[in-house]
Amino acid sequence: MTMSNVLNIPANAKDVKIMNYINGEWMPPTSGSYMMSYNPATGEEMTPIPDSMDKDIDNAVCAAKNAFPMWSMMPAVERAAIMNRVADMIEENCQQLAMLESQDQGKPVMSAAMKDMPSCANFFRQFAKYVVDGIMETKSTSNAMMTNMSTTKREPYMMMATTQHVPSGVAGLITPWNFPMQMVCEKLAPCIAVGNTCVVKPSEMTSVTAFMMTQIMEAAGMPAGVVNFVFGTGPKAGEPLVKHKDVRLISFTGGSLTGSRIGAMAGGMYKRVSLELGGKNPSIVFNDCDMNHAVATNVRAAFQNQGEICLCCSRQYVQRDVYDMYLQMFRKMTMEEVMVGDPSNPKTFYGPMVSKQHMEKVMSYIRLAREEGAKVEFLVNPSDKMVMNVSKDGMMTIKGMENGYYMAPTLITGMKQNSRLMQEEIFGPVVCVMPFKAEEEAVQMANDTQYGLGACVWTMDKMKMMRVMKQINAGTVWGNDWLNTDECMPFGGMGCSGTSREHGPWSLEFYTETKALYYPSMN
Repeated sequence: MTMSNVLNIPANAKDVKIMNYINGEWMPPTSGSYMMSYNPATGEEMTPIPDSMDKDIDNAVCAAKNAFPMWSMMPAVERAAIMNRVADMIEENCQQLAMLESQDQGKPVMSAAMKDMPSCANFFRQFAKYVVDGIMETKSTSNAMMTNMSTTKREPYMMMATTQHVPSGVAGLITPWNFPMQMVCEKLAPCIAVGNTCVVKPSEMTSVTAFMMTQIMEAAGMPAGVVNFVFGTGPKAGEPLVKHKDVRLISFTGGSLTGSRIGAMAGGMYKRVSLELGGKNPSIVFNDCDMNHAVATNVRAAFQNQGEICLCCSRQYVQRDVYDMYLQMFRKMTMEEVMVGDPSNPKTFYGPMVSKQHMEKVMSYIRLAREEGAKVEFLVNPSDKMVMNVSKDGMMTIKGMENGYYMAPTLITGMKQNSRLMQEEIFGPVVCVMPFKAEEEAVQMANDTQYGLGACVWTMDKMKMMRVMKQINAGTVWGNDWLNTDECMPFGGMGCSGTSREHGPWSLEFYTETKALYYPSMN
């Protein structure tokens, strides 16, 4: 175990040499194969990513398994001290990490520095405190009598009972590309806080800051084998991790189709599984809401992080008598406030799509909208001199970044409720707005989807707000707000949006096994 305050964080992601981190050592993939990553803002080659395979996963799981007895028996206060050092280092290197995150994922540097990195540090501090304070156990006392099931003690006696939460073992943590470092920290912090060891498989599209976490772990004094990182694709690295016989639980965040496959594989091996999947989140706007507040927030809910947030409200239902006014305000505010371009510019609202492949997917939905006869509008400010061109499919050409993967903020109206535009997760800066007449219709349309991750309700009538919120089938529902969360509240989805709940005490439950201990009173 070594500790150092010195971190070697390059200013440019091109200078990051990514290797697997197994048993406290950096090493190349056993295959010797790599795949290239690209800067989404420019389309230029960035840095090679290990194309790891089952042998790399096996080595990492073996290291985690060997480290588990030591780490699980370490006093919570000592584990917490290491975790707090991790948080310190994230905070001390916030700006450098944010710059790398932006180059790798496309999000604005300011967003990564002000939101993502502080959240990363907070996860480690939060769960360090949780385990030092101790997990609250359930305790019970009862009079025990002889029954058909208990014949060893023939006189009544006082029975004591308590629960005990124990670490599960080796965890497999598979993270997505939209919040690369934040999602690693969100899973990693509670996992190791309670005494598990783990293998992390980040997205192959955004591996840079995940690799920087290996340096942070080493510098913070994390014992070898407790935290291991293996980089690669889902089929070659993710699937072997899910299927490995020594991995006891899997936490996955990503697409619903992949999640379904992971759930089937892991469930068949009796592993504990948490799936945080996609969303097609509705925002219901009633005619009695604070319209300025609703529009401003729904613009953000549609386009923040390039629309690459599982909780983005890409379906917006507006009461018919204010529908035209809402659209007018939405167009005006988007064109005034949503500047698309260079992620390093503090004025940029959102940057490029994460990859060319993903941009093509988003553009396919714009083509679908036109095929179905819907109205497509690109809400680009005509006075923005950095925008050189917007194609018929919404691709933007930004001056100085002509090969970047930029998409225009897109408004679609006139589609049908059963359209794929309203039923499938687009995961880009595309919002579909549809009118409704009455409350019952709004609730029905909001629930008319296979997903159930998040939703928003906009009204100044508190009784109506609570009535509608309680009827919406989603794991998280906001009233007159969006994306503000409490770290002590659960997070997860219904239906195709996932299984289980994480965050706060719900994460502690997921990452531990609960035992029931019964014993007679010794008094």
